[in-house]
Parts: sequence; structure tokens; C-alpha cells
Amino acid sequence: MSPVAKTSKKVSDAGKPELPLGVQIVSSQLRSTNLDRDASSAPLDHIHVGARAQDMIERVAAALDDATRTRAWSLTGPYGMGKSTLALLLQALLGPDPDRQAEADKRVSAVSATLAQRFAAARERQVPKGMLTAVTTARREPLVVTVARALRLGVDRYWTTRTMPRPVAKALARLESDNAASTEVLEALACICDHAPVLLVIDEFGKSLEHLAFRGDNAEAKDDVFLLQEIAESGAGAQGLPLFLMTLQHMSFQDYAAHSSGLQSREWAKIQGRFEDVTLTAHIGDAIQLMARTLDSSGVDATGRKRIIKYAAVAARAWQDHGLDGVLPADDALFSSVYPLHPITAVVAPLLAAQIGQHDRSITGFLASDEPHTVRRFITDHETAKPKIASTVHISDVYDYFLTAGRTSVLASSNASRWIEIDSRINEAHGLSSEDEKLLKTIGVLNLIDASGALRASEEMIYLAISEPDELDDSSRRHRLKERLDELVDQGDFLVYREFSDEYRVWRGSDVDLGARIKEIVDKLDDHSKVTGISRFLPGAVVAGKHSQQTGILRHFVTKATDPQTRLESLPTVEDAADGTLIFHFGEPLTVPRISSELPVVVGTTTALAELLQAAGQFVAIEELLRDVTLDSVARRELTERSAQVSADVAGKIATAFSPTADGTTWHLVKPNTEDQTSESIVLRGRSMASIVSAACDAVFTESPRIRNEMLGRHELTSQGAKARRELMTAMIDHPRERHLGVEGYGPERAMYSGVLHYLGIHDIDDTEPDSDADEIVRFAFRPPQPGSTLAPAWNALHAALRKEDRSVSVQELFDLLAKPPYGVKKGIAPVVILTALLLGDRDLAVFEEGSFKPRVTADLAERITKAPGRFAIRSMATDSGPRKAALTALAAALGLNDRAVAANIRNAAPVAVARALLDRYRALTPYAVSTRRTSAQAQQVRAALSTAQEIDGLLFVQLPQALGLEPINREGRTDKAMINTYARRLAEVMDELASLQDELASRVVATAAEAFQADPHLTQFRKDLARNVAGLQGVGGLEPSVQGLVNLATNTELDDESWLDPLVLRIAGRGINQWRDTDEETFVQQARALARSVDRVSHILEDRKTLAADEAVTSHVITLTSGSGDEDRAIVHVPDAKIERGRSLASDVARQAREALGANGARILLALLAQEVLSDQQSEA
Repeated sequence: MSPVAKTSKKVSDAGKPELPLGVQIVSSQLRSTNLDRDASSAPLDHIHVGARAQDMIERVAAALDDATRTRAWSLTGPYGMGKSTLALLLQALLGPDPDRQAEADKRVSAVSATLAQRFAAARERQVPKGMLTAVTTARREPLVVTVARALRLGVDRYWTTRTMPRPVAKALARLESDNAASTEVLEALACICDHAPVLLVIDEFGKSLEHLAFRGDNAEAKDDVFLLQEIAESGAGAQGLPLFLMTLQHMSFQDYAAHSSGLQSREWAKIQGRFEDVTLTAHIGDAIQLMARTLDSSGVDATGRKRIIKYAAVAARAWQDHGLDGVLPADDALFSSVYPLHPITAVVAPLLAAQIGQHDRSITGFLASDEPHTVRRFITDHETAKPKIASTVHISDVYDYFLTAGRTSVLASSNASRWIEIDSRINEAHGLSSEDEKLLKTIGVLNLIDASGALRASEEMIYLAISEPDELDDSSRRHRLKERLDELVDQGDFLVYREFSDEYRVWRGSDVDLGARIKEIVDKLDDHSKVTGISRFLPGAVVAGKHSQQTGILRHFVTKATDPQTRLESLPTVEDAADGTLIFHFGEPLTVPRISSELPVVVGTTTALAELLQAAGQFVAIEELLRDVTLDSVARRELTERSAQVSADVAGKIATAFSPTADGTTWHLVKPNTEDQTSESIVLRGRSMASIVSAACDAVFTESPRIRNEMLGRHELTSQGAKARRELMTAMIDHPRERHLGVEGYGPERAMYSGVLHYLGIHDIDDTEPDSDADEIVRFAFRPPQPGSTLAPAWNALHAALRKEDRSVSVQELFDLLAKPPYGVKKGIAPVVILTALLLGDRDLAVFEEGSFKPRVTADLAERITKAPGRFAIRSMATDSGPRKAALTALAAALGLNDRAVAANIRNAAPVAVARALLDRYRALTPYAVSTRRTSAQAQQVRAALSTAQEIDGLLFVQLPQALGLEPINREGRTDKAMINTYARRLAEVMDELASLQDELASRVVATAAEAFQADPHLTQFRKDLARNVAGLQGVGGLEPSVQGLVNLATNTELDDESWLDPLVLRIAGRGINQWRDTDEETFVQQARALARSVDRVSHILEDRKTLAADEAVTSHVITLTSGSGDEDRAIVHVPDAKIERGRSLASDVARQAREALGANGARILLALLAQEVLSDQQSEA
């Protein structure tokens, strides 16, 4: 079992806390003050006039009676110190309302009758009617605006409209102008002071000072500085205006100017000298009074009241015995008034509240909120009608409250590290008894408020803090405490006793010399490492607020840190979300890296590098040291705290060093694609980083469209925005003629329509239609932006890109073009703009998806374009006017196209109709017509153009005219009607020529066949002649296939002429006429003649055989002899079957003798000579 978990001796034997019934929290005493709300009528009963307030009232009373005293006060103090409440009290004391004056006098008199009488007397002598109280709360705005508002409010409270002096009314009217400056404010103030003394109170004045510091040395800031100085001086001295000035802020003027230039700081120091600086520090007496007024025991019965009185008497005696009167003079009445707070708690709570900077606000929270460990919860949980004791709230409860409900404030306090250390040690104490936990919390709180004084955590003070006052004389209880303290110290984990100061401590430091270790690392770092290490403290992006608000298009610059060793790479492009780069350069201006970007780059340099790099070195060293695994937990925790502090310091130093208003800081713009970034850069001025980026956007995106819909004006849309844009684009396609595109209701798509399409004027009432009856529906239509529209420059660039040359343009190229300076059209709105262009250019702009022409733009197509613009291209055909429109008209007429041939519901209807007619005719050509060269050169060129066509406009206006020996038809310029008519006529003639090629081939084929078969060349008669010629072969068996097929086809009477010709050609040539090539026609002559000879030979044989005896068996042969000149002789030889064997024997002997006599070819020589001899004899006989 761990030593922590062992049984501990109880320090206290007390049971459950009890307190008398009837103690109440008076919430009205805790009301916070808001001057704007409370200046007129808020009750004053919650105000306690403490020591701080009394001092301020003394000062004002003295100034009333003595004109030489300061009349300008600067009330400085942290949050929760009661500055606003004090101002409200003074406003009531000096104001014109007698009832509020009397109520305020009563509050002062309750604490000091002498002060109340003195103040009232001075007021009666100097301002008997009261002062005009001009009271307001400052904002981050020019001081001129703040003071003007205060004066208007004060005048309205002091006078009615009827009683207001006319000069005052005129002076205030001049303040209503947007151009009102310090001069008008000072004149109005002087005019008002002529009619009534003025108390000018500005609460939260630190906001005005921050605004001044932020703007630096610009003209507006100087005007405000002048105004503040003049107002302070106006009421000074006996001759000054009856003007009292009071400002309330958390720091002095010079503290607000700490981050300004030296010159500014000196100027502010001068102004500060004109004010009497009243520092409102924490006053424990005031805090005790606040608690006493909040805790009300008047409702406790007599028995309970006796217990409280007894408790208070013992507490006062113990307080004196411990020598604590120096901390707080106290008596029985005081401790009775703050019951149920333990005396130590009554002192500790205000001190802890002061540490975390919330003061009275933290105290009221501890008293009255209904959270655990508060006084209200203690009363609710432990009050009883018959208490045996009067228990109190101990400082362990204060600890628990501030480390739970107030933890955020604690961790933001200057003493946060000690809080964290104590809290961590207590949280690590697993297994401790509740008594030990309370003991450690008590010691921890005493450690926090007083390390060495009267309230230090000595044994006596610890015993006093954990005990009820009537338990202090219990010696055994004191002994048990001593033993428990010794045990906790011996364990060595949670408690340390320091003999030299007689103090117990819950926290202790590390044995590691962190300072030396950090210095060692810093000494090894170079500037590049430091810059790399702190680049994380740059803002991730800076939004061009003003520019974005004016244009409706959200723009931002990403940030980069550079030094002389940095190489700039991967800067944003137009395809990225960022609109530019903001470079924080940690080096001299001449060492800025080379910049090459298609987007603007803004470079900042500063002379405040030494201090900044020093802080950067500290941060990098701490981060490196945190990676040391050998560090103990205490050192690591301390380093973590240091890291947080240094991180805040570095971030603040970067913001200060690179502030556009800081001395020695310069921001300059390098425009896109700038060659010489030194000489061509532009110095930018502004009050903030956002204003610098806005100025850069104004200088670069000069032609940005202005819209009124922030959902569309961005790079990436939200899911809701993307859905709304999709519905808007669908409505653009489906309902272009309807009001609001038919969008019902007021959803996001309607907002997009109103803020973009309607606002830019690209969808409106169709003014091209003639006037119609009132009862008819008003038609709307898309139209190009008007010349004065902010979209016009980007639209003109888009129009020029689409019509610049005869080529397709990728939609991604168009997105990039619109996104580039000077247009800067975001990816969210670009699809809407391009879709508008497509809808307007439906007769001219052709859309292609991966090379495929899209005749219609549908909602699905528009969505695909939006998601993948690189897959789409747009091509302008330039057919909506000029030469090409005239050409289309002429072509349609020449080709015989009527209006019905031009579909009205597709894009590019006219060129598509003409191209489709031409291509349909080309596709109808037979393979022979497509390939033959037996046609004119122009026909061949036209045919080639049609066969390779890819783009409609290129075919119609470039390739086909060139094929016909004409010039291309230009997109613009003069219309040459004669040339266009020639083009249309020639093209129609060529198309007719190509269409007739097959018929001409058929005619030539018939003529060739007719010549071979000695028939009429006309097809119908040719069929009759051929049928008659082969009639004798019908029914004859043993014919060779080609002859038999010809006989069958020639005698077929069922097929018409056109259907009969192709089988005839197929029978003769072996290929149908539609599939011919030019070579097929050349060989067809010989093939027809050969078949004709075959038919002729068979016919001769059959004719000769008719003369033979019917019973004689013979085998017939036709012998053909062709001479060298091409002449042929033919003879029919009938060989009786009975003589075949003898003839073969004779032929063999003769052939052998011929080879012997004439050589190897002797048999063939003999055959030729015998054939010639036989045929000659046949001719002689004939």
C-alpha cells in the first residue's frame, strides 16, 4: 500500500457543518453596472461608496471649488474594480435630476457625512442646476464618433426638443454628417458648454486607445489624438470651459501605446500629462464591505443570532492574537457581518480575486452563484433551525470554487503557474483522506496569497485556517495537525517545510537549471531555424474583409515566413482556393526571395527583427528542450508553462513587428507575373493585415464582379450551397423564360438568383419581345451584362476567349481565365457564368464532352461540367451573324433543307442541320462511290473532307470551301455573297456528282456486258437479248457452274432490273457492284468476255451435235486457236466413243515421234501445227 493511502490521524473531530437558518444572499448588492443602460434611471441602492470612491469624490469636489485644479481624470484599474459603478455614482451626483442627486448624496452620507456635505455645498455653488452628463461606452471606432454619440445622449437627457437651445441643435446637426471631424466635435462641445456645464464620461476608453494605436500615424488617427488633447485642454484653468472629463480604462495611456512607434508613445505621454491618473487598486476594506452588504443575517432567530455573535467574538480575539490587525483591522461587528465566512476566508477571497484580475466580479460569483463550493450553496446545504454550532466557509472551499467555476480565469492569470503546480500536486494525491486534501488545499491557498508575510502557511496560520474559532484552544487537535503535517512532509511527494521562513509549501521547483539549458540551445541556433520554428504563429490565412464585403466574393491570402535562405516554392495558383500569398520576411528588403506567381504576393518587412528573433530563439529552444526525455515532471511542467507564455509573446511580437501601422514596417505588393519585383512593387498601407490584403485585392482584382450572395462567392461551396447552385442551374436550363426562373419561396437558390443573376442584370424581362396585352404572361430571358455591369469585363474576356480563333477551348481554361487577375471570379460562381454564356450562345457555342458533340445542355451535363471542367470543351462557330450565318442560309437552300430539318430544341441547330444533311449523303454512298477516283478532283476533295470531319464549323467553313478551291469563310468581316453562293452551288453539284457515281458505274457495266454477249446496251433490252442467247442451254446438264449460273439468272423473270444487275455482276466478277474498286471495273471486261466465250462454245457444241445420228455416242470438244494478233479460230470436234482408245494410242506414238524429231517441246509444236492445219482445212471446206 502506498504511503499516501495509509490511515491518517484526523485533524478535526467536527461533524457535519451547521449554521443558523435565515442567512441570506442579497443579490441586489451584486448588480453590475452598464453606463449606457443605467445612466438615466437605474437605482443606486447597490452602490457602496468605498475608499476608492471616496477618494475620487474628494477630487471632484476640490475641482468644483478650485478652477485651477485638474478637471480631466483617467481612471485606471483592472476588470471588476468598480470603475463603471463609480462613474455612475458621479453622474448621479452631478446630473440635473434632483431625485437621483438626493439618492446619490444618501449613499455618500452613509459612509462619510462630512464628504457628502462638502460635495453638496460645492455643487450648489458651482453647478446648482446640475451638469449635462454626456456618458457613453467606447467602441473600436474613431474617437470623433464616440464623443459625438456621448454629446447627443447627454443633450437628449438634459433638454427636451422644445427647450433645446437653437445653437446646440445646429451644432448637433453638423455632427450627423459622415464627414464630421474633430473640428465639428470641438465646436459642438464649446456650444453646449456655453449653455450648460458638461461632465463627459467615456467608459471602456481602452477600446478607443487600442483603435488609435492600431491605426498608427494615418490622418484619421492623428485627428483623434488631436481631439483627445483638445478636449482635455478645453476644461483646464480658470478660463477653461465648464467641462469635466473622465475616462475609464484598464491600463494607462502609455501602456496602450507600448506597441506604437516612439513618436506615438511620446505624443500619448504628453496627452497623459493633461489627465490626472487615478489608479484604482484592490482595497481589501472595500471587498469586505461588499461581502458584508451581500451577506444578510437579519433573518436569523435569536438563538442563531447568539451563536453568530459568539463566533464573531472568538474570531476577533483569535485575529488579534495572531497579529492580523495589520492585514485587516477587525472587530466583532465585522466578522459578524461577513458570517458565514471564516475570518481567513474573508481576507483570502478578495486577494485571490485580485490575482486573477476579476476583483469584485469574482467575489460576487463566489458569494452568490449557485455552483458547487459557493457561499450560497454552503448556506443551502447546511442551514438548520437548531444548529449546535455556527460553522463557516473555509479557504479550502475558496480553492475548490476558483479551480472549478473560475478555472478559465485562474489559468489566464499572471500567477497561473503556481495555481497549476498546486492543483497538479493535489490531483496527483490519490488515496488521501478528505481531511488531508482540505489540509493541502488550505496550505496551497496560503502559498498563493502570501509567501512570507503574516498569512504565510505556518503551522499557526494553517491551524487557524482549518479550525472554527471556538476550536483553537483544543491542544490535542493542534497536536494531531502537527503529526499530520510531519507525515506529509516525510512522504516527500506533496508537502515541503522551509525552516528559514517557517512555511509549509505544496509546490516546489525543479533541480534542472532550465535557464542555462535554454541558453545553450539558443546559442546554437541560426536565424533560419528560428524563422522555421515560429512560422506556425503566422495566421493561417488573412481574409480581405473590406474587399470581400464590397464585392461579395470571399478572398484570402495564405501566409508564409521567409528569410534570406528561403526558396519560395509551391505558391498558390488560380486553381487553388487562395487568392494570393502574404509573406512575412525576416530579413532586409533586398534579401526577399525571388517571386514567380500568377497571383498577387504581398511582402512585409520590418526593422524590429532583433527582438523578434530573440523571442523566436527562446521558443525554439524550449520546444527542443521539451523533447528531452530525461527531464523530471516539475521541469517539464514548468517548460510547458514557459512555452505557453513564450508562444503568446512571439505571436504578439510578430503581430506588433509586422503591424502595418508600426514604424519601420513596410508591406509592398508584387503583382502577378512581375519580372522586376523591386522596381515594380507597390507600397500598401492599411490599419491591419486584413486591410493590407484588401488593398492588394483592390489593386489586382480591379475587374472583379460584385455580387450579393456570399454562398456562391467562394472557392468551395458548402453542401447546402452546392445543392442550391445545382437547383439554380437546373432552373436556368428548364425555366429560362419564367420570373425568378420559376424558383418558388425564398430558399438559398432564390437568394443566389437574386444576388447574382438578377443583381448582375443577366436575367430580366425580355425586352426584345413586342408589347403584349396586359393579360399575357411577362417573359424573361437571359442577356449579356450591360456595359456598366461589374460582370462586363470578365464576360467580355470570356466572350473573346471563345471567339478568338477556330479552336475548342477547355472549360477548365475558361475557369482559370475567369479566376486570374484582374477578374478573380471564384469557382463557386464560374459555372453559373459559363452556363449563362452557353444558354445565350445556343446557336453559336458548341459543347463537347471528351471530343463528343453534345447537342443539348441538360441539368446533368451542367453538373458534370461543374465537377470535371477539364473533360469539356466549348467551340464558337460564329454562326449567329456575319459571313458564316449567310453561308448556312445558302447551303440550306442549295441542299434543299426546309425549316423542319432544323430542330428547334438542340444547340447549334442551323450548322448541325447542314452538317447532318451532308454527312447523311456521304454515309449513303457505296464503297465504290467512296473510293473511286473516276470522278472530278473537287468531288474527291469534298469526299475526303467529309470522311475526316471532326468539328462542324471546321468542316462547313474551312475544309469544304478549300476542297472546292475557295477561301475559308471567315468568322467576321465582310460577307462575300457571290463567293458564298458559288460555294453552296458547287457543293450541291459535287454532292450530286458523288451520289450519281454508282449509277454511272452500273451503266458502264451493262454496256461492257452487252458488248461481250453481243446484246443491246440498255439494261432492259440487254436482259431480253441475253435470255434469248442462252435459251438453248436451259435444261442442259453438265454445264460448268459459271455458265449454268448465267443461264439461270438470264432466264429469271421475277427480279426487277436493278435487283437483277448486281447478281449478274457477282456471277461474272465474283463481287457485287456496290463493293467494287476501280480495278474491278478494269478486269470486268475480260471476265465478261471469257464467260461469253464459254457460253458461245457450249452453244456451238450443242448446235453441232444436233447433226449427229441419234444413236451414235460421241464426246464433243471445242478447239480454239488464238494467233499472236489476237484472232481466234474455233472448231468443234466430235470424238466417237468407239474410237477413243485407238486415238489415244495413235496420239501417244505421234507425240513421242514429235519429241524425238523436234525436241522436248515437239509434242506442243506438233499440236499447234496440227490445229492450224485442221482449222485451215475447215475454213477451206466452208
